[in-house]
Amino acid sequence: MDVLFVCLGNICRSPMAAGILKRMYAESSITGVVESAGTMDWNVGKPADERAIAVARENGVDIRAHRARQVHTNDYSKFELIIAMDQQNATALLKAAPPACRHKIRLLLENADIADPYHGDIALFRATYRVIEKCCLEMFRRE
Repeated sequence: MDVLFVCLGNICRSPMAAGILKRMYAESSITGVVESAGTMDWNVGKPADERAIAVARENGVDIRAHRARQVHTNDYSKFELIIAMDQQNATALLKAAPPACRHKIRLLLENADIADPYHGDIALFRATYRVIEKCCLEMFRRE
């Protein structure tokens, strides 16, 4: 299954989520495209936040090659699932999505937001990573 994870700036939550799911795919010999993007263009071309990279590496996930990008119009048809980290980004995705693709958009954490750790410390990044990993594992088992 091809999956796109989306957060605001594409340097914290969504790259961690993509890295986690890519590892799960590799460990289970599953093929599929897993990417991440942001609804905003602030960080296009920049690497993931150093704290996100560090926490991912602590957990055996390497996101050092990540470069932020903004959601593109063709993402709505390219991906089978488009997973937002919070309601703000889900709303932005739904607003921009072609009507035929809106069913692909969902929250990673059902009925709740994944906290944005950007303005926090490394402990918040670790806590956010654990929540994302748990959600990805549940999603992986369902799909």
